[in-house]
Amino acid sequence: MNSQFPETEIRPFVEELHGRRMVDDYRWLETAGEERTNWIDQQNKLVDRIVLNDPKRENFQKRFDKLFNIDQSGYPVTSLSRIFYRKIKCGEKNTSLYMRMLPDGEEEILIDMNNPDGDSNITLGHCIPTRDGSLLSYRLSKNGSDWTHLYIMNLNTGEVSDEIPRLVYTWTCWLPDNSGFVYARSADPDNLTKNGLCIFIHKLGENWRTDKMLLGDGLGETDMASPVAISRDGRHLIMEVKHGLSDSELLYTDLHSENPGAKSITAGHKGRYQGLVSDNVLYIKTSNEAPNYRICKIQLNEDLPHIAKWETIVPESDTALLTFNVIGKKLFVTRMIDVLTHTFIHSLKGEVTGKIDYPGIGVGTVPRGEYEADAVFVNYFSSYQAPETYRYNIQTNKLTLFFESPLKVNTNDYITEQVFYRSIDGTVVPMSVTMSKGTQFDGSNPAILSGYGGFGGSELSFFSPSTLFWLEQGGIYAKANIRGGGEYGENWHKDGMLKNKQNVFDDFIAAGEALTGIRPVRPSDSNEFVLRRYTDSSRLGIKGGSNGGLLTGAVLVQRPDLWAAVVSTVPLLDMLRYHLTQGGKYWISEYGDPDNPEDFEWLLSYSPYHNIKQDSHFPPTLLQTSLHDDRGTDSLHAFKMAAKLQAANASENPILLRTMTNVGHGTGRTTQMNIDEQTEIFLFLVKNLM
Repeated sequence: MNSQFPETEIRPFVEELHGRRMVDDYRWLETAGEERTNWIDQQNKLVDRIVLNDPKRENFQKRFDKLFNIDQSGYPVTSLSRIFYRKIKCGEKNTSLYMRMLPDGEEEILIDMNNPDGDSNITLGHCIPTRDGSLLSYRLSKNGSDWTHLYIMNLNTGEVSDEIPRLVYTWTCWLPDNSGFVYARSADPDNLTKNGLCIFIHKLGENWRTDKMLLGDGLGETDMASPVAISRDGRHLIMEVKHGLSDSELLYTDLHSENPGAKSITAGHKGRYQGLVSDNVLYIKTSNEAPNYRICKIQLNEDLPHIAKWETIVPESDTALLTFNVIGKKLFVTRMIDVLTHTFIHSLKGEVTGKIDYPGIGVGTVPRGEYEADAVFVNYFSSYQAPETYRYNIQTNKLTLFFESPLKVNTNDYITEQVFYRSIDGTVVPMSVTMSKGTQFDGSNPAILSGYGGFGGSELSFFSPSTLFWLEQGGIYAKANIRGGGEYGENWHKDGMLKNKQNVFDDFIAAGEALTGIRPVRPSDSNEFVLRRYTDSSRLGIKGGSNGGLLTGAVLVQRPDLWAAVVSTVPLLDMLRYHLTQGGKYWISEYGDPDNPEDFEWLLSYSPYHNIKQDSHFPPTLLQTSLHDDRGTDSLHAFKMAAKLQAANASENPILLRTMTNVGHGTGRTTQMNIDEQTEIFLFLVKNLM
């Protein structure tokens, strides 16, 4: 072991799993205590010494301060009378909630999260207004935790009334008469855990402990129930139950019935479902019998809206349908076409009637607005274009800038090129490569490769101040659209989940080989595959978080020779114990169940923690975790991985662990925390790639 690393005591924990003798030398790091606290402190000091003790630190911090510390406005949430949006001003720590009366009211602050007398570690969660805009539900969390407290505000008086404590993974679905809402929580009011989320109806002014359960019986331990929508007449409630995070089911309840019972409307029809109700019509996006998704509808009346009665109005096509909304009596559908988003406008019968023309080749978000509205709001951004909000007039087909970003970038300086490469099994995979115009493909460019590859999530060209910073340093930023995501529909997702998870890592490794000129690439404007040396393995870094942290951890141990630096943020790395953490059991449908012998074998085959080989030459590695991460990516993963890597590493390269003590799974960060975190990451990357 490299002598620069802190001493980590080996305490072998031996157990037999499915006939295998398993030894875990660092199981003790899973348990909080003084010894672990001291060990964490030593690891943090090592990061301080190796990374932060750098003469470039001050300049990096100044630049990140200019990139992060600006006025920023979020994507509006609408009602018939008001719009709501998050905003943070230059110099503020946290995002607050602002409001405007429609159509052109003055901006006013509604929930100030920068009160000097308040707790700066409390942040704002989901905010959902009633349809008429007179009431608002909002949630607050501490230290970035997923646990939140829900509050109700009367927007006409400013009075804050009802409060429901310690909720997770839920939102409010308002009754049309504003008398209450439907939400999800544990069946036990004194044990509001994540397990067994059930659906309740709450009447304003009443004790939440006496709320009536609408759905709960028969739910499994890994099922997550949530309300979807309520019809305009207040009678028909649509609910969703996610069986893990890869399949779901829609259920129906008649709220006018004396004994409302939840009835499945999709039982026996496996797939993913996204539903919304508009003008007493249920619209559904589903992967059932359509891996690239289709949209159906059914009128809500006295009959059970069973899937057998649904009418398909937007059939499946050869491109993935991402999401949709019904606004202004139009159907807005966002599709993914070769990893670029396109928003099409349909009539409510399904015919295409138009398309939103965005300002450039970037990403447009799903439109927002009300059924009666004559305009919608959309966000637009690219890898080097900061997000801006536009108002789209449905009648005139015109975009008008609503929120302009103060961060000005000369977009003519950069280019995003889309290329395709063949993975190890021959599958063609897309990748976006963002760089300065005129970049030479001679292998001399420092490059960062990122990816995710899980849960059907699509990796779009999101804007990040950190990406812009990297481009300013002369770096290349690549994003691989590997299997496990949703770029090509549900089949693309399934090819990277469960027993197929190794495809995700193979795709990412192949992306690294494509960037370094080992594998040929095909530019999107060409039919020919050619070799391009964007970078070299001595200058190629990788970066990923959460499931992307699993990705970077896996390819670190599988191909340590291919990378010059690795950053893995809030990762999960022990795939035999991920399901035992607070939120990890909801991911069993994606990864598999370690308690099942067959699943155990494929999980063990790639689990990063279990595949570290002694005396390997690992590249410089920075693991980042949080003590308040209460999803499946518990800090135990990074703790154990860091200790084992440090013990196994035969190179002089540093294996570093940064533990953050007052943030969660990517949430709860103040502006200064973001500046400090990105300064650290890019000091590490610049030092090892340039």
